[in-house]
Amino acid sequence: MTRKLTRKEQEAINAYWRAANYLSVGQIYLYDNPLLKKTLTLEHIKPRLLGH
Repeated sequence: MTRKLTRKEQEAINAYWRAANYLSVGQIYLYDNPLLKKTLTLEHIKPRLLGH
């Protein structure tokens, strides 16, 4: 039997999803400063990405 997720469960899944996306984007696009403790500058961002 299935049940609907509670509001709290939905919010937890959404928070997990956003955190996973943040980490993925950081690994793909950033050289340094993944926690954004410093103001983001162009030096922190990788140059144009090409295929796999």
